[in-house]
Amino acid sequence: MRPTLIQFVLYFLRLGALGFGGPVALTNALRRDLVETREWLMPDEFENGLALAAACPGPLAYQLGIYCGYIRFGIAGGLAVAVAFGLPPFVIVTAAASLYVRFAADWHLRALFYGIAPAIVALIIKACWNLGRRTLRADRIAWIFAIAACAITVIVQRELALMFVAAGLLGAIVFAPTPPRPANAFVMIPSAKLFAFFFKTGLLVFGSGLVIVPFLKTQVVDQYHWLTNRQFLDSVAIGMISPGPVVITATFVGYLLNGFAGAAAATLGIFSPPILFTVIATPILLRYHRNPRLAGFIRGVGVTVVGVLVGTSYLIALQAIGDWLTMSIAIASLVVITMWKRIPEPAIIAAAGAIGLLTYQLVH
Repeated sequence: MRPTLIQFVLYFLRLGALGFGGPVALTNALRRDLVETREWLMPDEFENGLALAAACPGPLAYQLGIYCGYIRFGIAGGLAVAVAFGLPPFVIVTAAASLYVRFAADWHLRALFYGIAPAIVALIIKACWNLGRRTLRADRIAWIFAIAACAITVIVQRELALMFVAAGLLGAIVFAPTPPRPANAFVMIPSAKLFAFFFKTGLLVFGSGLVIVPFLKTQVVDQYHWLTNRQFLDSVAIGMISPGPVVITATFVGYLLNGFAGAAAATLGIFSPPILFTVIATPILLRYHRNPRLAGFIRGVGVTVVGVLVGTSYLIALQAIGDWLTMSIAIASLVVITMWKRIPEPAIIAAAGAIGLLTYQLVH
């Protein structure tokens, strides 16, 4: 059954508003709904799109959605899906950021994020495990890349963009013979500068949207000092508990730095690279994505991302876990999401937030 463009847009509006669970859950929903249930896409079309989305910078599920719109309705379809998929989480996160700024000094808000932060650390650790298991597998050289990247990140306590370029160039040689595998005061930053920063960040986000974490922390916290560690952790928490792609964290950060204009600039910046790569470069990538050297470059960057994400998780944990209670919340959250996989992540975060509200004043 061939859908209309309106049907496609309405579907992605709904997915953007209700699609919790990150890239894996969203990708599975796309496969189930578009291929198996509605039969709007053929299985081989979906698999090709998944391979391209994994190979190009940008959040996996978001870029896959744009690809689906592109192959059904051309450029108009790709752009329509880009807007429909990103608009609901943009509205939700902008509203959350507005409330956050307004009530930043309220102890209830601080207590809420006191409990949520260690749960977020647990979710990031689980994401590291999932990403590493899929990406590294039994490849010893890939593990060397990842371990080296993790060690460098922990030692220098920041992400080095040059490391990704070097890993990609080295990977073009090493991996080429292998087949590709798929405080409360806020700094005011000009919208144009925010757009440029998040556009650059969007170019370096491969696979899981959580990869945005090391780039953001290095720049907005460590280098530019736009946000405090606590404000950054709160931003990541909002991005993870909101529907749609996890990179919507950029919207929250943009709002803290320049209100609605900053949120809009950050959102446009972070989502522009996947839109451009999908709509403009899809025909080229469909032709050349099996090139051994290109596959090796992508592989080198991909395995390095795993190590950087692990190293950054350690740095984030140092800020989020500061006493026995936050340690207990982090461990309990990790146990729950590992042992009981059917429990949705928003429920775990809500429970952690409730614990924070109940215990914050006692502990402090």
